[in-house]
Amino acid sequence: MNREGSQVMTLIEDYGLDSPARSLLLTVLSIKDRNRKTEMDNLHIQKVIRYFEYLREQKEIDFSNFKPGGASYELEENRITLMEYDLIDQTNHDFFLTEKGETAAQDIIKTLSHERYQQMVCAKMLLNDLPDDELLYFMYKTIPETQMHSTEFPRLERKKEALVKSLFSKRKIDSCNAMKWLGISEDEFIKMFPEKKLTDNTLSQMIKGYEEGADEDLEITKDFEAVEKELDEDCDT
Repeated sequence: MNREGSQVMTLIEDYGLDSPARSLLLTVLSIKDRNRKTEMDNLHIQKVIRYFEYLREQKEIDFSNFKPGGASYELEENRITLMEYDLIDQTNHDFFLTEKGETAAQDIIKTLSHERYQQMVCAKMLLNDLPDDELLYFMYKTIPETQMHSTEFPRLERKKEALVKSLFSKRKIDSCNAMKWLGISEDEFIKMFPEKKLTDNTLSQMIKGYEEGADEDLEITKDFEAVEKELDEDCDT
């Protein structure tokens, strides 16, 4: 092992950063979301890492389905430890990496496969900009087992129409999932989005959900015939 590799392993070993909980915490806090923010509150940390494990189809962290569903005391305990090590700091409800934490995170990333790292990037980019209720509902419906013993799901289910419309408008879910979650037909779904009643805010959210730099998509979102086209492509199979 060369000198640089030895230094990396020493830092990881010194703080026990080879444990899944600690390595995932530092990695997720090092990644920028769609708003170019790295900081995260506790709820978003928990849900992004849970969704990351869902994408990988591999469980490394112990999650419980009680109360908010998909929560991990293991992550919480390790976050506190990393704060004691001066690797993570906190401002109000948001957590972020210290300078030492940034260095440690970069060392960890060097040990990850490209696929594993990109899956974490995907999870954070998709979820970290969501309001709490939309985040929770997305997770409850994407990973149904997290509904078990949840204290929040019944409340969110009562306002599912507004939540699903917002998630679809932000391109967090596709039209097939939106219809499935609402239990409605294609025609009923299209009628939820009358073209002349789209607000500027909704249009803005839809535009933002497209791939960055795709300016040509502005015209697509303004002409809501794109919804019908998407339904044909995604669901007529």
